Amino acid sequence: MNITSADSNVLRNRVVEDFVSECLQDTNLSTVAVVGGSEADHEVLEIRKTFPKVSFDYYGIEPGQVHMDLNLPPIERKHYDIVLCTNVIEHIWHHENFAKNLISLIGARGILWCSFPFSDMYHGSPHYYSSGFDPEYVDRLFSRNSLTVEKSRVISSRRLYLFTHLLKDWPSQFRYEHPLVGQILWSAGLRKNPRPPIRHLSPIRLLACLYLATIPKRFHSNPTDGCGAWVKAIRVEIQ
Repeated sequence: MNITSADSNVLRNRVVEDFVSECLQDTNLSTVAVVGGSEADHEVLEIRKTFPKVSFDYYGIEPGQVHMDLNLPPIERKHYDIVLCTNVIEHIWHHENFAKNLISLIGARGILWCSFPFSDMYHGSPHYYSSGFDPEYVDRLFSRNSLTVEKSRVISSRRLYLFTHLLKDWPSQFRYEHPLVGQILWSAGLRKNPRPPIRHLSPIRLLACLYLATIPKRFHSNPTDGCGAWVKAIRVEIQ
């Protein structure tokens, strides 16, 4: 079963592909903490597919989650083999406590996977403090709080950058690959994604999609066109 699909967010697809190759190969997991996410997250689905017996706990401020306000100092928590935090840091204003809370969940040799925007458009949910972060900033945030950063990456694409900042849109994989046709089918309700307002079929928007179809769709790592990023870190030992 493919977790990602043509109707999934194209940037999330890339992040999840990286997550699988970086964190789910040649390893064994029994406990996972998901911070600020849910059981519907694609990373969670990929873990369940590979490790059906794994145990999950969900942390955050939503009903049904183990309460954790990432802006507040951490308290003693149980430890996990892997801690997932996806697209959360931009909604947090106290980054030192953010890092310390995540680290409080990581067991010895445990993995932290943190993905975040590099350059995004404004969105609430409910608070929004930054349009993105350079991985070096997040690297330093974790490194000075006792983690060893193994790898980080910027996910870049000129076409996706323009989708985000010209159309104010997070395209699906299909609309990313076929901007004009995808826009028409999506707006006509012929894709699985929820149908957008009719203004998405305006001549100006369709012209913008036609223009995007001429822009290379290749993904690369040049931060000039950066859209998303991730950091993988480990905790070598617990003091």
